[in-house]
Amino acid sequence: MNWTLFATLVTALSISAFGKPNIVVFMADDFGVGCINAYGAPEKLVQTPHLNRLAETGMRFTNANTPASVCSPTRYALLAGAYAWRGPLPFGVVNVFDPLVVDIEKETLPKYLQKLGYSTAQIGKWHLGYGSRKPAVFTEKLSPGPNDIGFDYHFGLPQNLDDMLRVWIENDAVYGLRSKKVSSYAKSYYGQPYMGYDAPQRCREEASEYLTERAVAWLKEQSKEQPFFLYFGSPATHHPIVPSERMRGKSNCGAYGDFIQDLDFSVGEIVRVLEETGMMEKTIFLFTSDNGSDIPGEESRPEGQAIKAGLKLNGGYRGDKHTIYEGGGRVPLLVRWDGKIKPGSVTDRMVNVVDIFATLAESVNGSPVELADAIDSSSFAPTLQGVKQEPRQAMVGTNVAGLQAIRDGKWKYIDPKFPDSTPEKMRKAFKKEAVAALYDLERDPSEQENRIGDHPEVAQRLGAILNQYRAGLGSR
Repeated sequence: MNWTLFATLVTALSISAFGKPNIVVFMADDFGVGCINAYGAPEKLVQTPHLNRLAETGMRFTNANTPASVCSPTRYALLAGAYAWRGPLPFGVVNVFDPLVVDIEKETLPKYLQKLGYSTAQIGKWHLGYGSRKPAVFTEKLSPGPNDIGFDYHFGLPQNLDDMLRVWIENDAVYGLRSKKVSSYAKSYYGQPYMGYDAPQRCREEASEYLTERAVAWLKEQSKEQPFFLYFGSPATHHPIVPSERMRGKSNCGAYGDFIQDLDFSVGEIVRVLEETGMMEKTIFLFTSDNGSDIPGEESRPEGQAIKAGLKLNGGYRGDKHTIYEGGGRVPLLVRWDGKIKPGSVTDRMVNVVDIFATLAESVNGSPVELADAIDSSSFAPTLQGVKQEPRQAMVGTNVAGLQAIRDGKWKYIDPKFPDSTPEKMRKAFKKEAVAALYDLERDPSEQENRIGDHPEVAQRLGAILNQYRAGLGSR
């Protein structure tokens, strides 16, 4: 029997009979694979009951990856289904006054779902820019923005908790803006530069819970007669590490552990409202992160204190956020879909955040979908339902300076060439990573042994595939 065809027919019949599933994509910020009990984090240090429950009721991926080891390019790839280095972000991230980097002429995940009748919202961290001007003018209409790429509603944290704006964005304007008066203060907000807009100001310690409340309120407004898509971007656990009063002192590995528990609380609140309203039974709930945890050099920082206490933020992988190594690109991925995913299932299939677009498109349609613009998105929808798939084609990961690595099965090849546009300062900062390397990740997951001298033909093959992708060939 053709099991892939069988699963496709079953899914199609189910969707036809009961309507399209709701979708919640919950993306954590700078959250490594070693921060959840279900992935090995010791309960004596930190407790993540709500994330653990997702693993118990759904599927846990042990080989989930991001297309970049830094925020903006991963979030771009989630929405576009394509690597950000193909156009707007060959290196770095979107700065606070940068314009929108997502092409409004191309199909995005929320646009695609809108066409299928979905109500769509993005709440939480955005980090993809606003408007068409540089610098963006936040006292004016911020268009194009999230509403122009498929979101009916947007309530956003523009960049990070300590960005100099200190305000929220609702749809295409600063939330609660009273006038165009702006005051600039040098290092007057927790020692950081600050733009004083005449609007409600954010409180860092309350931001995670506040955004969760906004998401819960939006979900409660949704009709059971219309499917919805919520993309929720949590500010945890990106620095500054500012746990809420609710969680302060509740973990046993310091403020970072407390902030992890704030993140877990947010997951629990969103799942709770879905269950209480009876919507969970027809909802795909997907939890992941934009990159691995950030590990600063100073042990006195909260992340360093958590490591000293025994928490392996990135699960023992080499490197962290910003780097080309596995610690920067390996992330947790938990998917719950009641009645479709076997509870407590685990898969080691290699997948990528860029694959979420194609996976959700196939899941809501019941069959594979041709996505012209999402050229790097490879569906793992059959895997969710326990159907064995062919291995994913080779995928690309980048560091913050634009260095690229390509993964194919157990092999990982690091290309030593920076993009032509990478600034000299970045090149110097990451010159130690700009070394041609080949790692056997099955034998050496911590990337300690460069095997390029033993297997030059593998490095040559992977380098050739990478060049084909750079030339415009899709990688799905």
